[in-house]
Amino acid sequence: VEGQQWTGIVDHAVMELAETAVAQLLKALRPDAVALVDAFDFPDVVLGSALGREDGNVYEALYENATTSRLNTIRPFRGYTKYLRPHLDRNFLKLRNKVVPESML
Repeated sequence: VEGQQWTGIVDHAVMELAETAVAQLLKALRPDAVALVDAFDFPDVVLGSALGREDGNVYEALYENATTSRLNTIRPFRGYTKYLRPHLDRNFLKLRNKVVPESML
């Protein structure tokens, strides 16, 4: 509702009422959002999302999506090798929610 799309269609007061109503509706729906979406029973593969997975492996799926994304097949951004890569424990990430061996602690 926010923005210029209502300009010329409704006056400012009505636009503010609509924005307030939408905010209240979203606040009321938020606690049940997952259940409402689950009710449609769309498979994860159709949604194409790593979030809300039935198996619960959200972080593993996010990592997998990031590593296979076409956006990440190009050369990393400037500074990646020097600043970010040293902080990524790739062996730990590969464990995928398994028990961490003592040697990694």
